[in-house]
Amino acid sequence: MYKRIGITVLLSLIGISLLLTPLQAERSRQIYYQDQVAVLMYHHVHDKDTSSGTITPVLFEEQMQSLLSKGYHFISLNEFKQFMEGATVPVNAVLVTFDDGYQSFYTSAYPILKSLRIPAVNFVITNELTNPLGSYIPSMSREQVSEMTHATNFIDIGCHTDSLHHKLPSGKAALVGRLDQNGQQETDEAYKQRVFKDTNACVGKLKGLTEAPLDTMAYPFGITSPEATALVRQAGIRYAFTISPEMATRSADRLLIPRINAGSPGITPELLHRSIQRRVTAQPGNAPLRLDVATAAEQLGGSAVLEGGALQLRLRGQAFTLQVNAKTATRGQTRVILREPVLRVHGRVTIALDDLQALIGLPLVYTPATGTVAERVTPSVK
Repeated sequence: MYKRIGITVLLSLIGISLLLTPLQAERSRQIYYQDQVAVLMYHHVHDKDTSSGTITPVLFEEQMQSLLSKGYHFISLNEFKQFMEGATVPVNAVLVTFDDGYQSFYTSAYPILKSLRIPAVNFVITNELTNPLGSYIPSMSREQVSEMTHATNFIDIGCHTDSLHHKLPSGKAALVGRLDQNGQQETDEAYKQRVFKDTNACVGKLKGLTEAPLDTMAYPFGITSPEATALVRQAGIRYAFTISPEMATRSADRLLIPRINAGSPGITPELLHRSIQRRVTAQPGNAPLRLDVATAAEQLGGSAVLEGGALQLRLRGQAFTLQVNAKTATRGQTRVILREPVLRVHGRVTIALDDLQALIGLPLVYTPATGTVAERVTPSVK
């Protein structure tokens, strides 16, 4: 009798699991976003060390497993660079990045990444390669770096400067600040030479440790300036990462690529998922996306008033008349042909996002999570 009951329970559990499997598979195929990449930022993965930039190996693996189960697709640095140049990436694309070149990447993070076949890039402070155990937090050795990049095709390295990862007495990052030399401020020419030589030194010390191109860096502390950015570009850097917490899109400046922090101890797998979702943006050019004109105008600092069969739109010092249920608009005496009709449904007048940005001459971005439309701006730098 007990045997029969046991068999019945077992069959019931199998039946339940079969019923759940399609649902789980459906969830894993969910499209959260496309044509954009969530670039995640980490620093230190350690069991005992504690800091705002340190997480345990257990939490790191839980984050990776959770993202995989939810249908995220991890891409390599090379795939990301190709994406920035116009190539496609999978939906829900994620790039994992680490800063500082700590030894914990080799001992704790790398085994997890390797077992899950998750690509990652580590931005190395190359001055530490000469004495990897000399710092408070040990760094990777040249041998460890070379082992990972040559043993796999999904672990990459990049520059985190050679010896400019520190703050000056003035409080400014060494990459952007001027040195004080015997009471005299460093000249512009001396500053340019210092940054240019440091970037070249970083690239030079990484040569031989990887077969991949060395044209990528992360700014120390995420801080740069127009001048510093121009100098690293002159030294051969084509892609550089900040800490501006946004999704990376093709419209981003290739030397000001945003990243989302994932490496703090309080970021659970679910919080990481939500953090990514909050930053997902809908890009113009996909399937026609329609906006409520009055709401969009208000968010952009303008106004929209319906008068008879036309909508009077005032925005950025310009006045437009949009004909409802038609593809025409006027600005003064100029007639504009829209790609999609302006529609009125249930009292709401809507316009295609592509048409609105073409009409007012501004690149716009719509964020579904908040229902807001805004002018796209370059990520801020310090």
